[in-house]
Amino acid sequence: MMAPSGVMDSALPRRRGRVIALAAALLALCGAAQAQPRAPGTEYPSRPVRIVVALAPGGNADINARLVAGALSQRLGQQFVVENRPSGGGTVAFETVAQTAPDGYTLLVGALGSHALNVGLYGERLRVHPLTGVDHITISSHSAIALAVHPALGVRGLAEFRALLAANPGKYDFGSSGNGTTGHIAGVLLMQLLGTQAQHVPYRGSAAAFQDLLAGRTAFQADTISFLAPHIASGAVVGLLIATPERSPMAPGVPTAAEAGLPAYGVTTWTPWSATLGTPPAVRRFLYEQIAEALRQPELRERLLGLGNTIPEGMDPDRTRAFIAAEIERWTPVVRASGARVD
Repeated sequence: MMAPSGVMDSALPRRRGRVIALAAALLALCGAAQAQPRAPGTEYPSRPVRIVVALAPGGNADINARLVAGALSQRLGQQFVVENRPSGGGTVAFETVAQTAPDGYTLLVGALGSHALNVGLYGERLRVHPLTGVDHITISSHSAIALAVHPALGVRGLAEFRALLAANPGKYDFGSSGNGTTGHIAGVLLMQLLGTQAQHVPYRGSAAAFQDLLAGRTAFQADTISFLAPHIASGAVVGLLIATPERSPMAPGVPTAAEAGLPAYGVTTWTPWSATLGTPPAVRRFLYEQIAEALRQPELRERLLGLGNTIPEGMDPDRTRAFIAAEIERWTPVVRASGARVD
């Protein structure tokens, strides 16, 4: 039995509307897919990308990697998956990436230690050199190093701290997250610039070192401002300086090294992004541009800045390599003078 013509006439616009809506949705999906950026002349990325982080989960480099990975996954329509390989001070991560195909599908994220300090620490035993064993993409952040002391020392400024150490050479200890780490070498450089002496005590991580600082078993610790700021704010430790040209909003009461009277003391750790040696320049340039775009997103940017980071501009592959080369040249003599050794 046929429906009345009026019923058919009224149903047709509804059907036509649904068809038009479905077509519009499909066109939108196609447009979104077409809008997803790709490396020039390639389909990259056409499958998931692996990001090997040379440090443990929860640290600044790991947070950088995960935040940027999330933004890249959304922007490029492929998953960027983070994998932590902190063993050997980051050397295992370097070796892992070096063994993969140079196609941009395995990336490396590290820090000052993995990309510069290890050259002085391992010397000829370093199997994958940061300058000759991988290619570079960009640097996503810098994180300031600060100096904190136990309140029982009774010092409130760098001049008092220097006088105390000078009067008691070798009496006081400082802790770090391990031999040859940023905190260790930052402490050694500080002693060199102050012309004083202190004993280094290595720990398995910054948190373990800090527990002994809180207990008074060590006297001071150099670490990232993001790690130390809450404890400085609570009064558990005293912040003597931050090793950057400007004060940090995380600890505005802590003077810069220059304000404290030691302008030559400048230490930041940083978050480099690298790729397997031989990765096409077009792919590395593309990744640099996409990471830079991700770092412009307000939510991601505010998260990194809130952790005490600064975000550099214009760190393309060439500038990144030049920066790492300069850092290796600067820190290798300091590491060797520290006497730091690895088994």
